[in-house]
Amino acid sequence: MLQRLSIQNFVLIEELSIEFYPHFSVITGETGAGKSIILGAIALLMGQRADSGTLLPGAERCIIEAQFTDLDTAVARMLEEEDIDADEGECIVRREITAKGKSRAFINDTPASLQLLKRLSEYLIDIHSQHQNLLLGDAQFQLSTLDLYRGEDLLVSRYQDLYETYKSKAEELNKLRQSMEALRKEEDYLRFQYDQLEEADLEEGELQELVDEEKQLAHAQEIKEALQRATSALSDEEQGALPALTFALKALESIRNYHTSAEEWYDRLSSIRIDVQDLTSTLEEEASSVTFSPKRLARVEERLDLIRGLLHKHSLQDVSELILLKERLSEELDKIQSSDEDLARLEAEEATCYTALLEAGAELSASRQEAARAIEEQLISSLHELGMPHVRFHIHIDSLQHPTRMGLDHVTFLFSANRDIAPEPVADIASGGEVSRLMLALKALIADKRSLPTIIFDEIDTGVSGETAERIAKILRRMGQSMQVMAVTHLPQIAAAGEDHFYIYKEHGEASTRSHLKHLTATERIDEIARMQSGSTLTEVTRAAAQALLSSFAED
Repeated sequence: MLQRLSIQNFVLIEELSIEFYPHFSVITGETGAGKSIILGAIALLMGQRADSGTLLPGAERCIIEAQFTDLDTAVARMLEEEDIDADEGECIVRREITAKGKSRAFINDTPASLQLLKRLSEYLIDIHSQHQNLLLGDAQFQLSTLDLYRGEDLLVSRYQDLYETYKSKAEELNKLRQSMEALRKEEDYLRFQYDQLEEADLEEGELQELVDEEKQLAHAQEIKEALQRATSALSDEEQGALPALTFALKALESIRNYHTSAEEWYDRLSSIRIDVQDLTSTLEEEASSVTFSPKRLARVEERLDLIRGLLHKHSLQDVSELILLKERLSEELDKIQSSDEDLARLEAEEATCYTALLEAGAELSASRQEAARAIEEQLISSLHELGMPHVRFHIHIDSLQHPTRMGLDHVTFLFSANRDIAPEPVADIASGGEVSRLMLALKALIADKRSLPTIIFDEIDTGVSGETAERIAKILRRMGQSMQVMAVTHLPQIAAAGEDHFYIYKEHGEASTRSHLKHLTATERIDEIARMQSGSTLTEVTRAAAQALLSSFAED
């Protein structure tokens, strides 16, 4: 519950610190006294964004702090997950806003994000305002209300887990289909490229070998003639090197027995003659093997043109790179072929997930149908109590064509306050007062279903008066028996039903106006309710009427 609220330098509030109590409390005051300021301060603690315009004029910093006690286990679990200490089962939330517009939030003195404040506030406090009355016509709000009544169970969480699994599988399948579509568009081109490289039957090092062969073939006649001239120069009987070496050997042989060095020279020259003779034979063989083949040259040039064309086409430098490209193309083509199997597998998995999702959704829908009938019965009974004897209320649940994260259902609240008018959607038919009573009845119905310790009603009495106001007051007081309930009201009947009464008022100084909130004593409370009943003129009669109204609720 909200135990304490402290406000410094917020709008018209310079400094305020107030203790709140369990059960049902009311807040009253003149129009414009600052009730909305109090609610605005609490809204900031619930994660609403703020700016420097919320500061009291001239202030450097605004501080709003609330102390919550009797925490639900969900709050303790959330604080533990965020590594925030929950000292003695209490939670202190603080917002600080500077004149420069900077804002900081703290939970138990630990810095916190606005997102965390919003999550936490769902378990701490609910402010019901006229804005929420407008939500009553919203299909999502109606569905959420239905599930709140059902209470926390495994059906929604199980369905949503299956929904996330299905969406993930569907997304994976969609990506594969898109990838396959893109690949199939390229398949013919990829196949053409692969077949071209496969047909080329490339080999490592082939390019250099062909270049060398092309040179030899293109200059075959020159090579043959040069080899022949070299052979002739070595073997010619008259001027060749071999005859000259033979003559020299004979000359050295004639002096081998007389000159010491002649033996060595003879051996060296003999070795040279053998080498020259061997080289001459090699040159002769090579000359005879060199032939000019225009056909072979044409084939080599054609092969070179093919390889060079492939290199240019694919912007590569070497045959080895073309071979690697062919391997990559083969892998892409294999991937296209195997993707059909992957597609079939994923389609089967998606279908299985979808079937499980529909089964869980049908189970959830059945539970909602059961809850809807129970809500209808109890809500009609509550609305009878609130002065709507001929009310008809029906929760219509349509099946959606496609599953959503919230299930397979579209919920519509159908309402009619008159016996002769068929129920229609709430947003289309209900008046302001009827919407207020309907929302109150719903809030009362689900109050025990939620682990929410505090609810604040901001002018739930809009459009009602007299006996209906007394009935609203009794419902609020009854709700206060199981939770902390506060109501901002202008009606004396509702004010008298509160077990505690807070009064907000303005004080006008020479240069400023300030709002204040005080807890009324029994005497002050009588005067306030008398003022609400009869205006600013207080008499013994008006006080007696106020006392009687207070006593009527005290006896309940």
